[in-house]
Amino acid sequence: PDAEEVKEFVEKQVKLSDSVLKTCETKEKLHEKITKLIDHPRYDTPFKRGNSYFYFHNTGLQAQSVLYIQDELDSEAEILLDPNTLSDDGTVSLSSIAISEDAKYLAYG
Repeated sequence: PDAEEVKEFVEKQVKLSDSVLKTCETKEKLHEKITKLIDHPRYDTPFKRGNSYFYFHNTGLQAQSVLYIQDELDSEAEILLDPNTLSDDGTVSLSSIAISEDAKYLAYG
């Protein structure tokens, strides 16, 4: 991937793709439809460790879901880990998490 020949090829492909997409009449309509389909709040199933509850939540257009913690099911949740802050473009994601039984430790990858 670091060879100049590969870099030139990729650059030419990007230019070609951009030139086609600029003239594509349905690009904006497709973008709007996809955005509409995914722009809604999403929650993962909550789980309990120790005396705390944890869950993932995405407000709709966040690149990555955020891990929340709360003491009681009806208490105010706090952000425990927001992977959206781990990179400028939001492409860093969590592939796995592990929370100790007593909820004292969090490991993530």
